[in-house]
Amino acid sequence: GRDYELKVYNAQGDMSTLASIMTAIKSDHPDLLMVISTPTLQAALRQAGAETKIVFTGVGDAVQAGAGKSETEHLPNVTGITTRSPFDGMARIIRETLPRVRAVGTLFTPAEINSVLYKDWFKEALAKQGIELVALPVTSSAEVAQSAAELCTQDIQALAQIVDNLTRPGFALIARKAAENNLPVYVFESSQMGDNSVIYVARDYYDAGLEAAQKAVRVLRGERPGDIPFSNTQSERLLLNYQLAQKYRLTLPESVTA
Repeated sequence: GRDYELKVYNAQGDMSTLASIMTAIKSDHPDLLMVISTPTLQAALRQAGAETKIVFTGVGDAVQAGAGKSETEHLPNVTGITTRSPFDGMARIIRETLPRVRAVGTLFTPAEINSVLYKDWFKEALAKQGIELVALPVTSSAEVAQSAAELCTQDIQALAQIVDNLTRPGFALIARKAAENNLPVYVFESSQMGDNSVIYVARDYYDAGLEAAQKAVRVLRGERPGDIPFSNTQSERLLLNYQLAQKYRLTLPESVTA
């Protein structure tokens, strides 16, 4: 109302609604379109029009999402902040807190490119620590509870849920199944710490939003998005539920408790 006029659209996870939103945005010719999440970025790239300036956040890998060839060589109308989770850091924390861990479980969504990438990156990070990743696919929200129950029957010593747009709404069910099977839960999103999770190691999405806003301001002031490199958020936080750590008899090194 003073420096800019803001319109907020929410597709509520429905892809057909998202397509309709992008059609409306293209006809409105906004000065800037800010998108949150990989599916939203991909829809914007397909439908918002090459003349629409886009700033993204909440995206695991913008290059894989189709926004360019690299962080510096990308589409001229796009820039933003990626939020790749700290997989190496999480793998190290799991090894330190569960010294005898052999395998960790997670659910992933094959239809979401960011989910598949996160699964592969996490698997690689865990392998460096001598830990196997047991990953089960989920194709719909109706499958989350059943897949979580099946995951907990595997030979795993903990559950570490990667972040994607399908498992996020059903995370409480995932955590409940883990608790029923006496499995500690590690997460990459702070909002999930209230659902029986023991440790959170993640990029901070709020801080990432502020970083994306800084790039948005540069675009609104006249810089070309194509001249602004993509970058991963610099924020990283660790939270510990001490009571659950005691319940699961986790080892707590200074790197966790400090």
